[in-house]
Amino acid sequence: MLPLAVAPPRRSPAPVVLAAIRRSTRAVLRTPALLVAPVAQSLFFLLVYAGQLDAVGGTYLDGTSFIAFLLPLILLTGVATGAGAAGTLVLGDITSGYLDRLRLAHGSTTPFLVGPVVAALIAVVLQMAVTVAGAALIGYRPASWPGVAGMLLLMLALGLGVALLSMALAIRSASAPATNLVTLAVFGLSFFTGVFAPVDQLAGWMRVIATVNPLTYIVDTARQLGGGTSLTAAPVGVAAIVTLAVAGTAACALALHHARKNR
Repeated sequence: MLPLAVAPPRRSPAPVVLAAIRRSTRAVLRTPALLVAPVAQSLFFLLVYAGQLDAVGGTYLDGTSFIAFLLPLILLTGVATGAGAAGTLVLGDITSGYLDRLRLAHGSTTPFLVGPVVAALIAVVLQMAVTVAGAALIGYRPASWPGVAGMLLLMLALGLGVALLSMALAIRSASAPATNLVTLAVFGLSFFTGVFAPVDQLAGWMRVIATVNPLTYIVDTARQLGGGTSLTAAPVGVAAIVTLAVAGTAACALALHHARKNR
């Protein structure tokens, strides 16, 4: 009688995922272009805009300081840049053949894609902390720090969606210009919101664009959280972020499926 075959024990993916997170986090922390550049960008825009327009903004914002009004937009553009690091890391692993070797060794690359996303979000958290600290140094006084924490969590969720989409483009295209498209799109669209004034005070054509721009509602939700006011923009803003995250997850799954079929 032949002995029954014993199935090999299933190993937990947790050690692999943790190793991928450590590797990607070290890569981000050691690469100035991925960590320092987004922070420098955020502080630069914050200092220039606040320094030039703070006195003017105070005349039409009904008691809200211009720095408090500006900060959510600065955070959004910085998050878009910082979260794009996930796609950059994955693109490097694709072009070097590292992901293909992992797929052959482990049968799947999915655990190794968690690392770049988590590392990018860690970088985004550090970047936002430095930006808020810089804003506080030049006069930012939030209505409530719990509201600021809510604003940062909202931006972190946005960063997750950007990271997933940039990673999907990296897997699908293996091209740096394509990988950076998500960051460029978010950065560009951010200037078609209420950048320096509320949407209802914009010129007619710009007001129309800002009204249909989903980033407007994300920025306004962040402003309302930071200012402790009614969250009138939250339903659309949160829906936009959820849609972005779902789209990013689906795009990653489709990109991985395409990669498996063509390699």
